[in-house]
Amino acid sequence: MKPTCYDDYAKVFDLYSNVELFPQNLRFVEVAAGLIGPGDRVTDVGGGTGMFTSELLERVPWIDLTFVEPSPAMMEIAASRLPLVANLVHAPLDQRLLADLPPQRLFLFQRSLYSFHGELAQYHALARGLAARTVDGGHLAIYEMPGPYDLELAWEYYSLHREVLGITEEALIETWPVMEAAFREFNAGIAEGRYTLFDRASLDAVFCPAGFTCTHEEGTTFVYTKG
Repeated sequence: MKPTCYDDYAKVFDLYSNVELFPQNLRFVEVAAGLIGPGDRVTDVGGGTGMFTSELLERVPWIDLTFVEPSPAMMEIAASRLPLVANLVHAPLDQRLLADLPPQRLFLFQRSLYSFHGELAQYHALARGLAARTVDGGHLAIYEMPGPYDLELAWEYYSLHREVLGITEEALIETWPVMEAAFREFNAGIAEGRYTLFDRASLDAVFCPAGFTCTHEEGTTFVYTKG
């Protein structure tokens, strides 16, 4: 996702991703951690501010991590949060970057897969590229987006749980327009065909022909295993 609103969104990303409000975010990290062992190579694709990457590293600190994030504002925060991660890549994951990666045990797509292409057919080339850089028995862990967002419902939810966020009503009112702009951009991207939302059937259609099989499904979390 490359909207200009993400320069501002980066500043509130951690706040509105509160794991007490959205425990499924952390559950995805736990599923991913269970797929890897010491020294395994892992690429986190579109890792944002590194908030959930740091949670992963708390559980599996001995992995060889590549962190990929195209947003300058997000990467600036992630770089300060992940000082021990040597391989920070400020670029989108494309075929050139894939070709430069050594074989990986795990690729992570935590609510980022939707933003690569606006048409499902274009994802088949991505799937083949991922297969070429995934070891036999390796995995793709995908946490898929919901949506489009109901903005009124989202505002009500955050307002109701403001104390969980740990902010005042004034701070919520001040920061909400930034979050709302990100939601609106996402909704517009879906409506305009710039982004692609996936379900199990469309994920199968993309990744199974490339040699992956769905080995785990839990809500909007999916694991595809090569071979």
